[in-house]
Amino acid sequence: MPMVGTASALATRLILAAWCLLSVGVSVHEGEYSAPGLACVVLGLLLLAAVVAGGLVPRRPDRAELGIAVAVAFASAAVHPVDRLMHTGGGDLLAIQIAAAVTVAAAAATLLVRRRDGIAWAVGAGLALVTGCLVIAFVTNPKIDVWYLLQQSSTGLLHGDDMYRQHWAHSHGLRAVYPYLPMSTVLLAPFRWITGDVRAGLLLASVATSALLRRLAPAAPVALALLVLVHPHWAFLIDQSWTEPLLLFLLVTAVVATERGRPIVAVIALAAAVAAKQHVVLLLPLFALWPAFGWRRTLAAAGLAAVAVLPWVAAGPADFWHDAVHANVVLGVIPRALCVPSFLQRHGITVGFWFPLLGLLAAYAGCLRAPRTAVGLALGSALVLWTVDATNKQSFFNHYTLPLGLLVLALTAASQREEVAT
Repeated sequence: MPMVGTASALATRLILAAWCLLSVGVSVHEGEYSAPGLACVVLGLLLLAAVVAGGLVPRRPDRAELGIAVAVAFASAAVHPVDRLMHTGGGDLLAIQIAAAVTVAAAAATLLVRRRDGIAWAVGAGLALVTGCLVIAFVTNPKIDVWYLLQQSSTGLLHGDDMYRQHWAHSHGLRAVYPYLPMSTVLLAPFRWITGDVRAGLLLASVATSALLRRLAPAAPVALALLVLVHPHWAFLIDQSWTEPLLLFLLVTAVVATERGRPIVAVIALAAAVAAKQHVVLLLPLFALWPAFGWRRTLAAAGLAAVAVLPWVAAGPADFWHDAVHANVVLGVIPRALCVPSFLQRHGITVGFWFPLLGLLAAYAGCLRAPRTAVGLALGSALVLWTVDATNKQSFFNHYTLPLGLLVLALTAASQREEVAT
């Protein structure tokens, strides 16, 4: 990662264009395969790769630029509403959709407000919170295996059950596999115990992420921090209990804590993210190259993550290996996945493990040109994860929401850099 270059409007607009393309791509067919959706995903990835490999540095986005992004989010959700997989309907679904639309409208309204930004953010975040609460209240059973395994493994913690040996009753997908690392359950379990639903934790993580972004760059337009709450089908993300909101919160916490001179918090946050989901380990080289974090803290985070996972490894190494490693490695390409291997399979071409590995190496090579700042870290992390998603065997809506959030983090960090400079 080279040192900081001159901030440019071109970089900002390319990043926002990439954000818009990915938003549109994952909103089509609820993030499952479609030719237009995959085209948007790939084109957006190429734009981001051009920014990162070109060593471009974004400036703070202005209100007009953010207005386009918010408009795209609203239009994408309106043209492709989530109703097929929400497992609710009638007045309940309409109430969720109206609340989500009002939240996006509130984000757009903040672009017209020049004062009292704190109140404007609180209104937008509050409406998002209401939307999420309606989702949890109205969709009492999202009928997805992720929800069953997180709910039941959280309950199992109270009884000393090993999540890698549990079976998920009534699950419509996975029934005897826990495909994540244990911190996904450990961090969400208190919300299951207190509120009865792990999705409350994911909702809180989303709002807290927006609050952290707002704190990182308080002079930036409010709509920037609200983008993580108004991207297309955000309510669907909460509904399905996918863990990406938790991962984004932990990664944003690590970056903000580092920028605020709180290295212990930063190390703990990164360690928790690594111990929650396997592919976060791919970001460790980028954190090591970021001088503000460095290789010593990266090693500390990796070591802390290993310690956090160790009890489950020691309790049943074969069970842990089967669920957390083997079950993910042997996954095959499925036609409905939103990724390049799915497209190739539809045309009679099968690719192996070498394909995502080649993409990952190319992404890392591009990251060497990114600035050694929080902006470069966020952009590089988005490029690495987006590349893995596009080239991996099974990628869907939730996987791409993490790069979406990291792009917002990059633009927020760029805004913070300008505030410090002035």
